Amino acid sequence: MSKPRYIEAQYTQVLQYDLKDLGIDWDDVVDYDVKWTTLTIYLKNGEEIEVNNYHECDTDWKWANKVQAYDENFKKVELLEAEIEAYKRFEQQGL
Repeated sequence: MSKPRYIEAQYTQVLQYDLKDLGIDWDDVVDYDVKWTTLTIYLKNGEEIEVNNYHECDTDWKWANKVQAYDENFKKVELLEAEIEAYKRFEQQGL
């Protein structure tokens, strides 16, 4: 088994777009995408609706959403059993 050289911690930030508040009926939507915090909704009638939801977000740095160790060739290295159990406990407690 390879030894870890790098440990990567990922933190997630969420932006939410409320379709009801935007007055959008999902049955009228053909497609959508999000780029640079702007949601673009493509409607069946050819109309495009753009909604920008940019704002500075506070990241909760207490616990990473995902932690992964990698060896010197950036191949995944399994976490220690104690680490796996700790993450399971955090998830169960909603932390």
